[in-house]
Amino acid sequence: ATARALDLDGRLSYVNSAFCQMTCWRAEELIGQRPPYSFWHEDDHTRHHRILSKTLQDQIPQGGYVMRVLRKNGTTFEARIYMSPLIGVDGRQTGWMSSMTDITEPNRIKRQLTNAYERFTRVLDALDVSISVAPLGSKELLFANQAYRHWFTDDNAAGHMQMLTKAGSPGAPVEGVARNGEDTLAGLPTTALQDASNNTEIYLAGLGKWIEVRSRYLEWVDGRLAQLVVATDITARRQAEEQSAQHEARAQAASRLVTMGEMASSVAHELNQPLTAINNYCNGIVSRLERGQMDEDSLKIAIRKTAQQATRAGQVIQRIRNFVKRSMPNYSPTRVEEIVTDAVELVDIEMRRRQVRLVQQMAPDLPELVMDRILIEQVLINLLKNAAESIDLGQLPPERREVRLQVQRAVREGRPVVEFVIEDKGTGMSDETLQHVFEAFYSTKAEGMGIGLNLCRSIVESHHGRLHAQNIYNESETEVVGCRFTFWIPVPANPEQ
Repeated sequence: ATARALDLDGRLSYVNSAFCQMTCWRAEELIGQRPPYSFWHEDDHTRHHRILSKTLQDQIPQGGYVMRVLRKNGTTFEARIYMSPLIGVDGRQTGWMSSMTDITEPNRIKRQLTNAYERFTRVLDALDVSISVAPLGSKELLFANQAYRHWFTDDNAAGHMQMLTKAGSPGAPVEGVARNGEDTLAGLPTTALQDASNNTEIYLAGLGKWIEVRSRYLEWVDGRLAQLVVATDITARRQAEEQSAQHEARAQAASRLVTMGEMASSVAHELNQPLTAINNYCNGIVSRLERGQMDEDSLKIAIRKTAQQATRAGQVIQRIRNFVKRSMPNYSPTRVEEIVTDAVELVDIEMRRRQVRLVQQMAPDLPELVMDRILIEQVLINLLKNAAESIDLGQLPPERREVRLQVQRAVREGRPVVEFVIEDKGTGMSDETLQHVFEAFYSTKAEGMGIGLNLCRSIVESHHGRLHAQNIYNESETEVVGCRFTFWIPVPANPEQ
């Protein structure tokens, strides 16, 4: 350790070898010097005189003081100086004893750590996400960046805990800590907790924001288990998603109207038959009554047949009305057979007009699916109608004027599904069409808007399913003999939900 002694007037009376070695000055060069000493830097004379004056007046600085020490070769280093009274054997103070410690390296490390911390906090403050850290079961806030402080003006971890509670994190006070303050996660391995994470979207009414909350456990610098919360403002994204959903709902309703518009001729023909029958029955009843040729039993039979035709026409109208009416998506457990029956009865009108046969093959005991029946019915009608149009426009012979609908169980992407397969014996699609068939506003029809198949894919994917298209080839795979559209919808893990 370095040591030097001053008399009561501040004159150097002793320096040890460690002091000389550290400063490169010889003892004979230093002993007897009065302030300013040779190891004082000339720029620091005023400061050192002031400190020395206080020391000589028994006003010793607490914890010593830092000074810049000048070596004989002109280089400098930082040192911490400690002063204490020098008491003689007779108990009287004879001067001052001083020790010196080189703190250049510790200060360098401290500055590096400080700079690193400043860089770290500056980067985190520049982020547009909120970052906060708090120990489990405590309202103490260990760290918070600028975005967090902007959202939550309190200095404790109230905002941090609010986000965890809303997100249902196991680190939230209600679930992660007992009422008596005991941490219920304390017995779990720290490494296991650090690997656990949570990602949830919540709405904070106080901020008027949708927030994506990601939380993770970590061990704080003092060994405590803490929880890191990274919160991102996703309000704009949620609003865009809501607007997109609204636009898609309007597009779906418009597509159904377009589909019915395209089928208007077939629907008119379908309605014309029962209406004509009703008219004929009514005219026949009136004519026979005028001639007195109808008894009560014959009248009942004629009226009953008239009512049957009216019911038939009403069912067609009601089926069309249910299909085209605009409504919010309603996902609920639904029997597959019901949807297929309704879709086939509607599209069969168009197929009979185009003289296209529909062959159905439905597996028994199909499970219920959680879906919007109108939207899936829309997909089936669009695909079946497109298949019939492809055959009709190709002017194919009777043996190829057939569309096959197959509904079956399958396993896709490692999960059980119900698969719908629509096959036609038409002319297929070109490679370019296959690449773009599901893109918005792409159509091979001169009058088409290009939203039908794009909406079909969106509807199927909104039900967590997939829609695919492919050509069907002959046995030698040299000629396209049709087209196959396949879509599937996953079977819910719990059908009752």
